[in-house]
Amino acid sequence: MQPKQAPHFLSLRRTRPSCSWTTKTVALPRIGEAGPRVISNARTTREWAVLRSIPVYHCLVDTKSGAKPDASMKLADRWSVYEEMLRTKPELGDETPELAVAADSKIEKTLMRRPCLVSVLLSDGLEEDLKRRQVRSLIMSGITTSGCVLSTARAATDKGYMVTVVEDACADPVEGLHEMLVKHVLPTTAHVATVQELRDAWE
Repeated sequence: MQPKQAPHFLSLRRTRPSCSWTTKTVALPRIGEAGPRVISNARTTREWAVLRSIPVYHCLVDTKSGAKPDASMKLADRWSVYEEMLRTKPELGDETPELAVAADSKIEKTLMRRPCLVSVLLSDGLEEDLKRRQVRSLIMSGITTSGCVLSTARAATDKGYMVTVVEDACADPVEGLHEMLVKHVLPTTAHVATVQELRDAWE
């Protein structure tokens, strides 16, 4: 039986792909029991990409430099709550340890974006690096599905990128929302596949 996205993966192989991942330690408690499974699948996808010399971008919210969102942004009020948490436990702003970039990695980069910017395409230097590498395909995973994943997938397809969302390497804290998005919303503009489907079709 052929993977459901086989035609897409054939064309993906003819383009220059990259992988992106986005989450912080602070986000993991929000997705409950799904956390270990999502992290494991994201790590598998990352290792798969690195072995094939596919660039991997870790796109995170800047919680260390004192950067603040524009006061006019609706999310600015929520950010003040996170600031208080990070003041007492700054380690919550770190990337999940299982996925952090190795110091000597030549294929992975960590990029930051200002607080309350949802799409990872707004990460400092990302689009410039994608253009320099002539990347046209983005393979995405992250937390949350309704937040950075959906926003980035929509923004990227609007810019002409071929987007694949790795559904079992994403999650959402709202019950049933992840399943609804990967079945009914994301497939209207992006390709959706499991880690195994991605690996099988690529091979």
